[in-house]
Amino acid sequence: MSSRKPSHLLLSLCFFLTFIAGQNNCPISYQCSYVENEPQISYPFRVIDRQGEGCGYPGFDLTCNTFDKPVLKLPHSGDFLVRKVDYVNKEIRLYDQGNCLARRFQQQNLDIHLSPFKAFGYQTLNFYNCPPSATNNPPNELAGKFLGVPCLSDQRNTVLYTISSGSPSDGKISQVFMSLGCLINAPITIPVPLAAVTNAYAYELIHGDLYLTWVDPDPNGAVNEPKNPLGGDKPDSDDAAYNFMKLLKAIGPIIGVIGAIGTIITIYKCCCSTPTPVAITVEFV
Repeated sequence: MSSRKPSHLLLSLCFFLTFIAGQNNCPISYQCSYVENEPQISYPFRVIDRQGEGCGYPGFDLTCNTFDKPVLKLPHSGDFLVRKVDYVNKEIRLYDQGNCLARRFQQQNLDIHLSPFKAFGYQTLNFYNCPPSATNNPPNELAGKFLGVPCLSDQRNTVLYTISSGSPSDGKISQVFMSLGCLINAPITIPVPLAAVTNAYAYELIHGDLYLTWVDPDPNGAVNEPKNPLGGDKPDSDDAAYNFMKLLKAIGPIIGVIGAIGTIITIYKCCCSTPTPVAITVEFV
């Protein structure tokens, strides 16, 4: 009976260590599905219920929906599907499942301040509800200054928007729209990609995604912006070392568990194995 107890203890320890390894084992990348162009999920992001908590930062948690698409939930703003993640430039592209990002912006203000994400820049858009005839022959004052939003429009109503310049010309444009029978909607401010910071018309809401970047908090709660998810800057000429460090981070817990199991087996053999009987010969004189 006594020989079984150490065996049971050894087996329990092995299962426990294997479980811990599974919780902390962080693959270099993960995909919700293997469809072409499906984004690779890597540190600092992690997929809830499929990767351990130590595989990513708080606030970078993703889920896989029923269609095997990665989903990011922004506080007070709801769920967005993830189209692409650029880990070098720290850019994540999100899109609306209903393919109408404009409706999402109109229905609720996008609040990213409670998340680790931020915008490259912002644009203010002025929206107008117009009769379809307003776009048939627009006056010269509106030439090249407005875009339509098909997902918000129907046969009786056409939704248009202009990019606010923050100057008195915005008021003049609004007067022209009103003369065409349009109603002015409340303006909204949206995040835009880096290209639109210097060129306002480089981004179109009807075809664009939601572009965000992020900062990485360090373990002490401070905020830093490393160029790579391992911390520190990633030199362009040091890709091999960078990939090696990611591989080492992924297999490190496995190596540690194997070493721990080997140590336990060695201790068990030394201390818990049944000693071999030694024959003693006694000679009587």
